Amino acid sequence: MDKLIGVICGHVRSRRAQILLPAVMLAPIFILVVYLLFETSKLSMTKVRQQFALDNSAYSQMSTTSTYLNAVAMVNGPLPYRVMQSMDQRLEVKQDAPSQEPRTVFDIFYKAGAFAAIGPSHELGPGGAIDNPRPAPESTNWNFRYYGDKRKNWMKEDPKDSFDGQSSEGKDSYFMTDKDMADNYFFTSSGQKEGEQGIALTAIRDYFTIFVRTGSIYASQTYVYRDTVRKSRMFRQSYFLNTKDCRESECGRQAASVLERYILETKPMEIDDTVFYVAFQTKGRLGNAIEIPLNMTEVVQSKLFQFAYLTGGSRSKLKQMSRGILLKQNYKVPANRFNINLAQRYKPYVKNTIYLNCPRSGNNCVWPNPLPKYSVKVGL
Repeated sequence: MDKLIGVICGHVRSRRAQILLPAVMLAPIFILVVYLLFETSKLSMTKVRQQFALDNSAYSQMSTTSTYLNAVAMVNGPLPYRVMQSMDQRLEVKQDAPSQEPRTVFDIFYKAGAFAAIGPSHELGPGGAIDNPRPAPESTNWNFRYYGDKRKNWMKEDPKDSFDGQSSEGKDSYFMTDKDMADNYFFTSSGQKEGEQGIALTAIRDYFTIFVRTGSIYASQTYVYRDTVRKSRMFRQSYFLNTKDCRESECGRQAASVLERYILETKPMEIDDTVFYVAFQTKGRLGNAIEIPLNMTEVVQSKLFQFAYLTGGSRSKLKQMSRGILLKQNYKVPANRFNINLAQRYKPYVKNTIYLNCPRSGNNCVWPNPLPKYSVKVGL
Protein backbone atom coordinates (compact mmCIF):
# COMPACT_ATOMS: atom_id res chain seq x y z
CA MET A 1 0.00 0.00 0.00
CA ASP A 2 2.71 2.39 0.93
CA LYS A 3 4.46 1.47 -2.28
CA LEU A 4 1.37 2.35 -4.37
CA ILE A 5 0.98 5.68 -2.63
CA GLY A 6 4.60 6.42 -3.32
CA VAL A 7 4.22 5.71 -7.03
CA ILE A 8 1.18 8.01 -7.26
CA CYS A 9 2.94 10.82 -5.46
CA GLY A 10 5.89 10.41 -7.76
CA HIS A 11 3.75 10.81 -10.84
CA VAL A 12 2.04 13.90 -9.45
CA ARG A 13 5.39 15.47 -8.71
CA SER A 14 6.64 14.74 -12.24
CA ARG A 15 6.70 17.47 -14.95
CA ARG A 16 4.32 15.53 -17.19
CA ALA A 17 1.64 15.59 -14.54
CA GLN A 18 2.17 19.30 -13.95
CA ILE A 19 1.31 19.95 -17.63
CA LEU A 20 -1.47 17.42 -18.02
CA LEU A 21 -3.54 18.55 -15.07
CA PRO A 22 -3.92 22.23 -16.14
CA ALA A 23 -4.55 21.09 -19.71
CA VAL A 24 -7.41 18.92 -18.58
CA MET A 25 -8.79 21.81 -16.54
CA LEU A 26 -8.45 24.33 -19.43
CA ALA A 27 -9.98 22.12 -22.12
CA PRO A 28 -13.57 23.27 -21.42
CA ILE A 29 -12.41 26.88 -21.60
CA PHE A 30 -10.86 26.31 -25.03
CA ILE A 31 -14.04 24.64 -26.25
CA LEU A 32 -16.08 27.57 -24.92
CA VAL A 33 -13.82 30.06 -26.73
CA VAL A 34 -14.25 28.16 -29.99
CA TYR A 35 -18.03 28.23 -29.57
CA LEU A 36 -17.92 31.96 -28.80
CA LEU A 37 -15.84 32.69 -31.90
CA PHE A 38 -18.18 30.62 -34.03
CA GLU A 39 -21.31 32.27 -32.68
CA THR A 40 -19.76 35.75 -32.93
CA SER A 41 -18.83 35.05 -36.54
CA LYS A 42 -22.42 34.04 -37.29
CA LEU A 43 -23.69 37.27 -35.75
CA SER A 44 -21.16 39.37 -37.69
CA MET A 45 -21.96 37.66 -40.97
CA THR A 46 -25.68 38.14 -40.40
CA LYS A 47 -25.27 41.85 -39.69
CA VAL A 48 -23.02 42.38 -42.71
CA ARG A 49 -25.53 40.58 -44.92
CA GLN A 50 -28.43 42.62 -43.53
CA GLN A 51 -26.52 45.90 -43.88
CA PHE A 52 -25.62 45.10 -47.48
CA ALA A 53 -29.23 44.12 -48.19
CA LEU A 54 -30.52 47.41 -46.76
CA ASP A 55 -27.96 49.52 -48.64
CA ASN A 56 -28.43 47.71 -51.93
CA SER A 57 -32.23 47.69 -51.71
CA ALA A 58 -32.48 51.37 -50.77
CA TYR A 59 -30.13 52.31 -53.61
CA SER A 60 -32.12 50.21 -56.11
CA GLN A 61 -35.42 51.75 -55.04
CA MET A 62 -34.13 55.31 -55.10
CA SER A 63 -32.33 54.74 -58.42
CA THR A 64 -35.72 53.92 -59.91
CA THR A 65 -36.90 57.35 -58.79
CA SER A 66 -33.81 59.16 -60.09
CA THR A 67 -34.09 57.36 -63.45
CA TYR A 68 -37.72 58.45 -63.73
CA LEU A 69 -37.00 62.08 -62.84
CA ASN A 70 -34.11 62.22 -65.31
CA ALA A 71 -36.32 60.73 -68.03
CA VAL A 72 -39.06 63.30 -67.38
CA ALA A 73 -36.50 66.12 -67.37
CA MET A 74 -35.18 64.85 -70.71
CA VAL A 75 -38.58 64.73 -72.43
CA ASN A 76 -39.44 68.13 -70.95
CA GLY A 77 -36.85 69.95 -73.02
CA PRO A 78 -33.62 68.43 -74.33
CA LEU A 79 -35.24 65.65 -76.36
CA PRO A 80 -37.83 67.66 -78.37
CA TYR A 81 -35.46 70.62 -78.70
CA ARG A 82 -32.69 68.50 -80.22
CA VAL A 83 -35.10 66.78 -82.60
CA MET A 84 -36.56 70.15 -83.63
CA GLN A 85 -33.03 71.26 -84.49
CA SER A 86 -33.13 68.85 -87.41
CA MET A 87 -35.91 70.98 -88.95
CA ASP A 88 -33.36 73.33 -90.47
CA GLN A 89 -34.82 73.73 -93.97
CA ARG A 90 -34.46 77.33 -95.12
CA LEU A 91 -37.62 79.25 -96.01
CA GLU A 92 -37.75 81.45 -99.10
CA VAL A 93 -38.47 85.04 -98.13
CA LYS A 94 -41.06 87.31 -99.80
CA GLN A 95 -39.41 89.95 -101.97
CA ASP A 96 -41.13 92.91 -100.30
CA ALA A 97 -40.82 91.48 -96.74
CA PRO A 98 -39.67 93.98 -94.07
CA SER A 99 -36.70 91.75 -93.27
CA GLN A 100 -34.68 89.58 -95.62
CA GLU A 101 -33.06 87.71 -92.75
CA PRO A 102 -32.78 83.98 -93.49
CA ARG A 103 -35.13 81.80 -91.45
CA THR A 104 -35.81 78.11 -91.10
CA VAL A 105 -38.73 75.81 -90.26
CA PHE A 106 -37.23 75.61 -86.77
CA ASP A 107 -37.66 79.38 -86.37
CA ILE A 108 -41.32 79.57 -87.36
CA PHE A 109 -42.25 77.09 -84.63
CA TYR A 110 -39.87 78.53 -82.04
CA LYS A 111 -41.07 82.13 -82.47
CA ALA A 112 -44.65 80.96 -81.85
CA GLY A 113 -43.73 79.26 -78.57
CA ALA A 114 -44.20 75.70 -79.84
CA PHE A 115 -41.22 74.48 -77.78
CA ALA A 116 -38.52 75.75 -75.43
CA ALA A 117 -34.87 76.18 -76.44
CA ILE A 118 -31.62 75.73 -74.54
CA GLY A 119 -29.67 78.94 -73.86
CA PRO A 120 -27.64 81.06 -73.79
CA SER A 121 -28.47 82.27 -77.32
CA HIS A 122 -32.24 82.39 -77.28
CA GLU A 123 -32.65 85.26 -79.74
CA LEU A 124 -32.76 84.17 -83.36
CA GLY A 125 -30.29 85.29 -85.98
CA PRO A 126 -28.78 83.81 -89.14
CA GLY A 127 -29.05 80.10 -88.60
CA GLY A 128 -31.27 80.75 -85.58
CA ALA A 129 -31.07 78.74 -82.41
CA ILE A 130 -29.87 75.78 -84.49
CA ASP A 131 -26.35 77.19 -84.09
CA ASN A 132 -26.75 77.49 -80.33
CA PRO A 133 -23.79 75.77 -78.61
CA ARG A 134 -24.45 72.77 -76.41
CA PRO A 135 -24.13 73.32 -72.65
CA ALA A 136 -20.87 72.26 -71.03
CA PRO A 137 -20.94 68.84 -69.31
CA GLU A 138 -20.43 70.46 -65.90
CA SER A 139 -23.23 72.98 -66.44
CA THR A 140 -25.97 73.00 -63.82
CA ASN A 141 -28.33 75.34 -65.69
CA TRP A 142 -29.29 74.75 -69.30
CA ASN A 143 -31.42 77.91 -69.29
CA PHE A 144 -34.52 76.65 -71.06
CA ARG A 145 -36.83 79.36 -72.30
CA TYR A 146 -39.68 79.91 -74.69
CA TYR A 147 -39.32 82.73 -77.21
CA GLY A 148 -39.85 86.20 -75.75
CA ASP A 149 -42.82 86.26 -73.38
CA LYS A 150 -44.41 83.19 -74.90
CA ARG A 151 -45.71 80.65 -72.40
CA LYS A 152 -44.61 82.73 -69.41
CA ASN A 153 -47.37 81.18 -67.31
CA TRP A 154 -45.95 77.78 -68.14
CA MET A 155 -42.47 78.61 -66.86
CA LYS A 156 -43.41 78.10 -63.22
CA GLU A 157 -43.28 75.18 -60.81
CA ASP A 158 -47.09 75.26 -60.88
CA PRO A 159 -47.78 76.13 -64.54
CA LYS A 160 -51.10 77.57 -65.61
CA ASP A 161 -52.95 77.41 -68.90
CA SER A 162 -52.38 80.54 -70.93
CA PHE A 163 -53.99 80.63 -74.36
CA ASP A 164 -52.59 82.80 -77.15
CA GLY A 165 -56.01 83.87 -78.36
CA GLN A 166 -59.10 82.58 -80.13
CA SER A 167 -59.25 80.71 -83.38
CA SER A 168 -61.56 81.64 -86.22
CA GLU A 169 -63.99 79.15 -84.68
CA GLY A 170 -64.03 81.16 -81.44
CA LYS A 171 -62.11 78.61 -79.35
CA ASP A 172 -59.33 79.49 -76.91
CA SER A 173 -56.27 78.18 -78.73
CA TYR A 174 -52.50 77.91 -78.79
CA PHE A 175 -50.78 79.40 -81.85
CA MET A 176 -48.11 76.95 -82.94
CA THR A 177 -46.49 78.80 -85.88
CA ASP A 178 -45.64 82.49 -86.07
CA LYS A 179 -48.10 84.58 -88.10
CA ASP A 180 -45.58 87.30 -89.05
CA MET A 181 -43.22 84.72 -90.50
CA ALA A 182 -46.06 82.98 -92.32
CA ASP A 183 -46.95 86.37 -93.88
CA ASN A 184 -43.41 86.90 -95.17
CA TYR A 185 -41.89 83.45 -95.79
CA PHE A 186 -42.95 80.64 -98.11
CA PHE A 187 -44.21 78.29 -95.40
CA THR A 188 -46.91 76.94 -97.67
CA SER A 189 -49.34 74.01 -97.68
CA SER A 190 -48.88 73.39 -101.42
CA GLY A 191 -45.84 73.35 -103.66
CA GLN A 192 -45.05 75.18 -106.86
CA LYS A 193 -46.50 72.34 -108.95
CA GLU A 194 -50.13 71.29 -108.89
CA GLY A 195 -50.77 68.57 -106.34
CA GLU A 196 -47.33 69.00 -104.77
CA GLN A 197 -47.30 69.04 -100.96
CA GLY A 198 -45.81 72.16 -99.45
CA ILE A 199 -43.22 72.46 -96.73
CA ALA A 200 -45.79 73.50 -94.11
CA LEU A 201 -47.80 70.26 -94.11
CA THR A 202 -44.63 68.17 -93.81
CA ALA A 203 -43.34 70.32 -90.96
CA ILE A 204 -46.64 70.25 -89.05
CA ARG A 205 -46.82 66.47 -89.42
CA ASP A 206 -43.25 66.15 -88.13
CA TYR A 207 -44.07 68.41 -85.18
CA PHE A 208 -47.00 66.19 -84.25
CA THR A 209 -44.81 63.10 -84.53
CA ILE A 210 -42.15 64.56 -82.22
CA PHE A 211 -44.52 65.48 -79.42
CA VAL A 212 -46.77 62.43 -79.73
CA ARG A 213 -43.72 60.22 -79.29
CA THR A 214 -42.40 62.39 -76.49
CA GLY A 215 -45.74 62.04 -74.71
CA SER A 216 -45.62 58.29 -75.27
CA ILE A 217 -42.17 58.11 -73.68
CA TYR A 218 -43.41 60.08 -70.68
CA ALA A 219 -46.45 57.82 -70.27
CA SER A 220 -44.31 54.67 -70.51
CA GLN A 221 -41.75 55.94 -68.00
CA THR A 222 -44.53 56.95 -65.59
CA TYR A 223 -46.17 53.53 -65.82
CA VAL A 224 -42.88 51.70 -65.17
CA TYR A 225 -42.01 53.97 -62.24
CA ARG A 226 -45.37 53.61 -60.53
CA ASP A 227 -45.42 49.85 -61.01
CA THR A 228 -41.86 49.45 -59.72
CA VAL A 229 -42.16 51.56 -56.57
CA ARG A 230 -45.70 50.47 -55.69
CA LYS A 231 -45.55 48.90 -52.22
CA SER A 232 -41.75 49.34 -52.47
CA ARG A 233 -41.59 46.39 -54.85
CA MET A 234 -38.04 47.09 -55.98
CA PHE A 235 -36.84 47.45 -52.38
CA ARG A 236 -38.51 44.24 -51.18
CA GLN A 237 -37.31 42.13 -54.10
CA SER A 238 -33.74 43.29 -53.67
CA TYR A 239 -33.87 42.70 -49.90
CA PHE A 240 -35.26 39.21 -50.42
CA LEU A 241 -32.59 38.26 -52.96
CA ASN A 242 -29.82 39.41 -50.63
CA THR A 243 -31.06 37.73 -47.45
CA LYS A 244 -33.51 34.91 -48.28
CA ASP A 245 -34.58 34.86 -44.62
CA CYS A 246 -38.05 36.38 -45.14
CA ARG A 247 -41.02 36.21 -47.46
CA GLU A 248 -40.61 38.55 -50.42
CA SER A 249 -43.81 40.44 -49.66
CA GLU A 250 -42.65 41.01 -46.06
CA CYS A 251 -38.94 41.65 -46.51
CA GLY A 252 -37.66 44.95 -45.14
CA ARG A 253 -41.14 45.99 -44.00
CA GLN A 254 -39.88 48.60 -41.52
CA ALA A 255 -37.67 50.45 -44.01
CA ALA A 256 -40.09 49.91 -46.90
CA SER A 257 -42.85 51.68 -44.99
CA VAL A 258 -40.63 54.78 -44.85
CA LEU A 259 -39.80 54.71 -48.56
CA GLU A 260 -43.47 54.38 -49.47
CA ARG A 261 -44.00 57.88 -48.12
CA TYR A 262 -41.64 59.27 -50.77
CA ILE A 263 -43.32 58.15 -53.99
CA LEU A 264 -43.42 61.14 -56.34
CA GLU A 265 -46.10 62.31 -58.75
CA THR A 266 -45.87 64.33 -61.95
CA LYS A 267 -48.62 65.85 -64.06
CA PRO A 268 -48.52 66.41 -67.82
CA MET A 269 -49.28 69.74 -69.49
CA GLU A 270 -51.25 68.92 -72.62
CA ILE A 271 -52.90 71.08 -75.26
CA ASP A 272 -55.95 70.46 -77.41
CA ASP A 273 -57.14 73.35 -79.60
CA THR A 274 -54.32 74.75 -81.74
CA VAL A 275 -53.85 77.11 -84.65
CA PHE A 276 -51.18 76.82 -87.34
CA TYR A 277 -50.51 79.81 -89.58
CA VAL A 278 -49.52 78.81 -93.09
CA ALA A 279 -48.49 81.02 -96.00
CA PHE A 280 -51.10 81.36 -98.78
CA GLN A 281 -49.62 81.07 -102.23
CA THR A 282 -51.35 81.85 -105.55
CA LYS A 283 -49.59 81.72 -108.93
CA GLY A 284 -46.19 81.75 -107.24
CA ARG A 285 -46.96 84.87 -105.24
CA LEU A 286 -47.30 85.00 -101.47
CA GLY A 287 -50.41 86.42 -99.87
CA ASN A 288 -51.30 86.87 -96.22
CA ALA A 289 -51.12 83.81 -93.96
CA ILE A 290 -54.17 81.66 -93.50
CA GLU A 291 -55.28 80.07 -90.24
CA ILE A 292 -55.58 76.31 -89.87
CA PRO A 293 -57.32 75.38 -86.59
CA LEU A 294 -56.65 71.81 -85.47
CA ASN A 295 -58.09 69.93 -82.52
CA MET A 296 -55.48 67.49 -81.20
CA THR A 297 -58.02 64.97 -79.92
CA GLU A 298 -59.39 64.67 -83.44
CA VAL A 299 -56.02 64.73 -85.22
CA VAL A 300 -53.88 62.43 -83.01
CA GLN A 301 -56.65 60.88 -80.85
CA SER A 302 -55.39 62.53 -77.67
CA LYS A 303 -54.25 65.86 -76.32
CA LEU A 304 -50.73 66.80 -77.36
CA PHE A 305 -48.08 66.46 -74.63
CA GLN A 306 -45.81 69.47 -74.02
CA PHE A 307 -44.06 68.80 -70.69
CA ALA A 308 -44.64 67.36 -67.20
CA TYR A 309 -44.18 68.98 -63.80
CA LEU A 310 -43.99 67.90 -60.16
CA THR A 311 -46.95 68.33 -57.86
CA GLY A 312 -46.52 70.56 -54.79
CA GLY A 313 -46.41 67.56 -52.46
CA SER A 314 -43.73 65.88 -54.56
CA ARG A 315 -41.57 69.02 -54.52
CA SER A 316 -41.76 69.01 -50.71
CA LYS A 317 -40.71 65.37 -50.66
CA LEU A 318 -37.78 66.09 -52.94
CA LYS A 319 -36.50 68.74 -50.53
CA GLN A 320 -36.57 66.18 -47.72
CA MET A 321 -34.85 63.61 -49.94
CA SER A 322 -32.00 66.02 -50.59
CA ARG A 323 -31.38 66.17 -46.83
CA GLY A 324 -31.51 62.38 -46.59
CA ILE A 325 -34.05 59.75 -45.53
CA LEU A 326 -33.10 57.68 -42.50
CA LEU A 327 -33.91 53.99 -42.90
CA LYS A 328 -33.83 51.51 -40.02
CA GLN A 329 -34.53 47.79 -40.21
CA ASN A 330 -34.64 45.23 -37.41
CA TYR A 331 -33.59 41.71 -38.33
CA LYS A 332 -33.62 38.17 -37.00
CA VAL A 333 -30.47 36.71 -35.49
CA PRO A 334 -29.63 33.02 -35.88
CA ALA A 335 -30.12 30.66 -32.93
CA ASN A 336 -27.04 30.05 -30.79
CA ARG A 337 -25.70 27.13 -28.74
CA PHE A 338 -26.19 29.03 -25.48
CA ASN A 339 -29.97 29.38 -25.95
CA ILE A 340 -29.80 33.14 -25.40
CA ASN A 341 -32.53 35.17 -27.10
CA LEU A 342 -30.39 38.00 -28.46
CA ALA A 343 -33.21 39.48 -30.55
CA GLN A 344 -35.38 39.99 -27.49
CA ARG A 345 -32.56 41.32 -25.36
CA TYR A 346 -30.72 43.61 -27.79
CA LYS A 347 -33.20 44.18 -30.69
CA PRO A 348 -30.46 44.25 -33.38
CA TYR A 349 -30.96 46.52 -36.40
CA VAL A 350 -29.15 48.04 -39.35
CA LYS A 351 -29.60 51.58 -40.66
CA ASN A 352 -28.50 53.98 -43.37
CA THR A 353 -29.42 57.33 -44.92
CA ILE A 354 -30.40 57.56 -48.58
CA TYR A 355 -30.06 60.82 -50.56
CA LEU A 356 -31.54 61.91 -53.90
CA ASN A 357 -30.07 65.14 -55.25
CA CYS A 358 -29.82 67.32 -58.31
CA PRO A 359 -27.52 70.36 -58.52
CA ARG A 360 -30.21 72.98 -57.99
CA SER A 361 -31.79 74.79 -55.06
CA GLY A 362 -35.02 73.16 -53.97
CA ASN A 363 -33.94 69.88 -55.60
CA ASN A 364 -36.31 70.48 -58.52
CA CYS A 365 -34.64 69.75 -61.86
CA VAL A 366 -37.82 68.57 -63.61
CA TRP A 367 -39.61 71.84 -64.48
CA PRO A 368 -39.48 74.79 -65.29
CA ASN A 369 -35.77 74.46 -66.11
CA PRO A 370 -35.26 70.73 -66.78
CA LEU A 371 -31.86 69.22 -66.04
CA PRO A 372 -31.47 65.39 -66.15
CA LYS A 373 -28.80 65.18 -63.44
CA TYR A 374 -30.38 63.46 -60.46
CA SER A 375 -28.07 61.11 -58.55
CA VAL A 376 -28.35 58.77 -55.54
CA LYS A 377 -26.04 58.40 -52.55
CA VAL A 378 -26.14 56.05 -49.57
CA GLY A 379 -24.55 57.10 -46.27
CA LEU A 380 -24.58 56.13 -42.62
